[in-house]
Amino acid sequence: MSNPNSIGSLTWAVRDSLMRYVTVIAGGSYEIDGPATIDDSGVFTFPLVRAVASDGGWRLLFAGSLHFTAHHGLLDIRIIDPEIVVGPTSGALLARTEVDSTELTAIVELGTATPAQDGDVLVWDAVPSKLLGSAVEMFGTVYPAGTDMAPLGIRITIDS
Repeated sequence: MSNPNSIGSLTWAVRDSLMRYVTVIAGGSYEIDGPATIDDSGVFTFPLVRAVASDGGWRLLFAGSLHFTAHHGLLDIRIIDPEIVVGPTSGALLARTEVDSTELTAIVELGTATPAQDGDVLVWDAVPSKLLGSAVEMFGTVYPAGTDMAPLGIRITIDS
């Protein structure tokens, strides 16, 4: 595979207020690693590295990581190599949350969205996302399950 960005990407700001809280209010910082990037508005982009059909749905595997820290390490959020898993009736974003772990944590539930086709690219803009109970602890119990998180964007190049 030559350029992972050419086959697709995931864009996500995690939670619209999180970047400001971490970097301004809590005096913390964030780091991105691998092929992940961030734009001027605080939206992270993870390149798609693989798409796998499974159980009537899809697993979309993305590369890169982000790490938020604040309050002298009391706030410590990692999102490593996120995956989108979608089935016939639901979808979720999962990721590793510890560096040396292979275990995935389900972070947000995805709302329904219909893709638009732009040539050979399928584009989902502003896919709603809500925090899952399995990730409440990850965010320091500040947000309860069901909290609206930032919408996701997904782009996938399709074979012609």
